[in-house]
Amino acid sequence: MPSCPVPNSLPFLLLCLFGHIVQAQDTLHVNVLDRELVTTDPTAGVRLVRRTVQLPPASTPVRRILLNLTYACPDSLNCGEWDYLDQVLVKPLHGSDTIELARMLTPYGGYYKHGWQFTWASDVSELWPVLRDSVELIHVHHGYESNNDRGWAVSLDLRYITGKPIAPVLGIQELYRGSFAYGDSTKPIERELAPRTIHTLPGAEWLRIRTQQTGHGMNPADGCGEFCAKWRSIVVDGKEVQHRKLWKECASNPLQPQAGTWIFDRADWCPGEMQPPDRLTVPLTPGMAEHVVDINMEPYAADSSTAVTDLSAYAVQLGRAKAANDAMITEVLVPSDEPRNARMNATHDGPRIMIANAGGDTLRSLTIRYGSAGGAMRTFEWNGLLPFGASDTVNLPGPIDHGPGRNMFKAMLEKPNGKRDAWRADNSLRSTYAPEDVLPATVVLQLRTNAQPKQNALRLTDASGKALVDRPLGSMKADTLYSDTLHLPAATNRLQLQDTAGDGLEFWYNTEGGSGYLRLLDSAGRLLKNFESDCGNGLVYLFRTGDTPTVAPDTVPVISLFPRRTQGRTRLDYFANEASKLHITVSSADSTSILEIKPQQPLKEGSFPIDIHWAKPGRYVVAVLRNGRTVFRQRIRLEK
Repeated sequence: MPSCPVPNSLPFLLLCLFGHIVQAQDTLHVNVLDRELVTTDPTAGVRLVRRTVQLPPASTPVRRILLNLTYACPDSLNCGEWDYLDQVLVKPLHGSDTIELARMLTPYGGYYKHGWQFTWASDVSELWPVLRDSVELIHVHHGYESNNDRGWAVSLDLRYITGKPIAPVLGIQELYRGSFAYGDSTKPIERELAPRTIHTLPGAEWLRIRTQQTGHGMNPADGCGEFCAKWRSIVVDGKEVQHRKLWKECASNPLQPQAGTWIFDRADWCPGEMQPPDRLTVPLTPGMAEHVVDINMEPYAADSSTAVTDLSAYAVQLGRAKAANDAMITEVLVPSDEPRNARMNATHDGPRIMIANAGGDTLRSLTIRYGSAGGAMRTFEWNGLLPFGASDTVNLPGPIDHGPGRNMFKAMLEKPNGKRDAWRADNSLRSTYAPEDVLPATVVLQLRTNAQPKQNALRLTDASGKALVDRPLGSMKADTLYSDTLHLPAATNRLQLQDTAGDGLEFWYNTEGGSGYLRLLDSAGRLLKNFESDCGNGLVYLFRTGDTPTVAPDTVPVISLFPRRTQGRTRLDYFANEASKLHITVSSADSTSILEIKPQQPLKEGSFPIDIHWAKPGRYVVAVLRNGRTVFRQRIRLEK
């Protein structure tokens, strides 16, 4: 897709926009923040970064608007430590009200080092009336952690995909905005979330309700509002149009692992996630001068409630769709190089795309052609019931073709409802993806279980689904090494580790669960692939075997330390492909060494008990020097 920057010169912008043939699409980029250093203000609990920006003018034909948000470790500080609520707001210069564009829940960043970054994306297309001309964009960072040694480098940009507008956006009205007490009988939430009246704008045919809602606070009895699952209902003109639980499973978060309790499910959010907005589109009954929207929360009461639900909700009135039959492909989820889709790419064997209906007629059928460059194109006939404004995830049949080097995948949509598509420029999309790893024909699969092996299952299958290794739930013993030497044909294999508790082979909070590991070695016992033990609900690894392996023995030693929250005793495990001289130190916060371990002989592998029960409670740093060079540093917390 061609792109065009947003320059200072308006004539240049218009030339860029309209210098293409009919049905061409450009992407206009507006950079708002570029690695802006963001830290907390502990005295106020909130810090704002404001920028006045010039966005495309109202005359620009805009089809979609995407917001990208990147968090990175700053150059001079550590990454932020806590999971705080951040927001991106927009305020038109001619108005006084702000509108929430995006909601970010920061990661537990203590795990990340300098050079780390991650990008999230969100669709903000229906907010076009406030995302044009001159506006003020505001990044809001909440929190109370120290601001002299940690923070975030934040980048924010908007992408305007030009083309035939889907439907005119006639107006935006705020319905609810604030952090509302939940469970406090003196502040009943139904009083705050009273029904709202919307006056119908001329030409309005659709009402889109856009919400961002997260639960916070911690009631001692039940963990509300962060750790309790409550339902929410949306009613329009007396008819319930949505009823769902505000709850999010977090152990499959693509951003993993993190330093804190990242695996714990929460009230519709997870640490390290830009929450996707809830976008509900309903038709408006013709002839009605006004409409009533009511958001209701599940009844809840607590003796001493600290629970809140943080909600922003907007009513967006849309005019008639510009076309009756207009399908679009909005994203290739699998195969894809996008880090935010990494977990999905690991767990799905076939292609997966996201489609949307931009036509006024309900989308009932669609032809999808897809395939990888150099491979055969396949055809899938999709059938469903997708009303205007709705999206659907489509799993396409068949394996993904892998060639050497970077691969290219393409998907194309044809014949929505058997008709010609009204806007074909967004009917096709490409993605790049890496080839499968190629391992030698003989590999050694090693699984060392933790103290809770009943939560785990391990399975290796070939391309036909035949099990080559199968260790089902309940079949393994605690703290046991299972090793399988496998002679595999040149084909694709699927390795899957399952954890039913969602805390992987190791999780710092679950000290009683112990730690384990999963590795692939070559026939000489050298490490080829080490898998992250702190892996939530498990992992999937697809690989091929062949005469020309692309995975060489790993030169980086594998070092783990568990537990990291202890009353004095912990254990450091070390594994490498070459023997080296090791020096292990334990130091206090002021870098004073309190314990040293110096093995006499060079080692490839070893397990080293560490006991500092006699030291004062606090944080300590365990470091490993390999041939005089530091290769590992990790904190432990000594508790009494």
